[in-house]
Amino acid sequence: MTTPGVVLKEPRSLVRRIGVVALRIVVLVYVGLCALFYFAQDPLVFPAPKQFAKSSPADLNIAFEDLHIPVDHSGQIHAWYIPAAAASDKVLLYFHGNGYCIEQTAVPPVGEVVPLHGLGANLMMVDYRGYGTSSPGTANETRVYEDGRAALNYLTQVRKVPIHDIIFMGRSIGTGVATELAKENPGAGGLVLISPFTSTTALAERSWYLRMMPMSKLNHNPFDNLSKIGDVRMPLLIAVGDQDTLTPPAMAEALMAKANEPRRLYVVPGADHNGMFPGFPDLNAQISEFVSGLR
Repeated sequence: MTTPGVVLKEPRSLVRRIGVVALRIVVLVYVGLCALFYFAQDPLVFPAPKQFAKSSPADLNIAFEDLHIPVDHSGQIHAWYIPAAAASDKVLLYFHGNGYCIEQTAVPPVGEVVPLHGLGANLMMVDYRGYGTSSPGTANETRVYEDGRAALNYLTQVRKVPIHDIIFMGRSIGTGVATELAKENPGAGGLVLISPFTSTTALAERSWYLRMMPMSKLNHNPFDNLSKIGDVRMPLLIAVGDQDTLTPPAMAEALMAKANEPRRLYVVPGADHNGMFPGFPDLNAQISEFVSGLR
């Protein structure tokens, strides 16, 4: 029996209202996460270390030149030019991964300087702006391409190195810079990609929580190597660890499928993403053979 003057709300109406409120909260959270990723992605893609060991090739008894190369009117990149142990005309222009700076590559026993120096060519390693003692700031795709072009300009214009003697080499995120320069400079001697990816969008979509976002719209650092590799017309070597779960062998194989000849893929047995240097002498031998075979 209902008391006169009292109106009971329908249960369905209450459930509907709760559902609408819940949906609005979900939408707001989703939009907020998308906005957070869009505006905060540069430091996520380029987590430059704030503290790092101040080492150099001199600590390894390797001769080098310490350089600061201008990028624009106010910026500069820190670089090392390391002459080959035996005279060589070739120069490896090396772009490192996103989690460290070049000072850390000279820290034994895990640094990259020793194996790279042992490849037989002159070596130039550069830090992106925002890394090490390069100009401060936050790196992004546009800026690291500018940094790469500045390093190449130094080699060709200051050191007078012919473009055909320059070999672009990148590791992990550095493969994006190396691939872009190779596309822009078809006369270069060769391209070496260590632990490459097809694009950072494809990398992000491997994570279930990022796959739910419209990554192709949000990602302004796509590093779309897959769309560029077909425009690269120079000898190519790709190396990837068979235990790499970050940039898996399938991505290297996809790049190989679209690349022009001559091309070579070397899958490093037992190597993961972070363990490629210096613990795999067979990899060093593959790169050295590739470099020495370039004309």
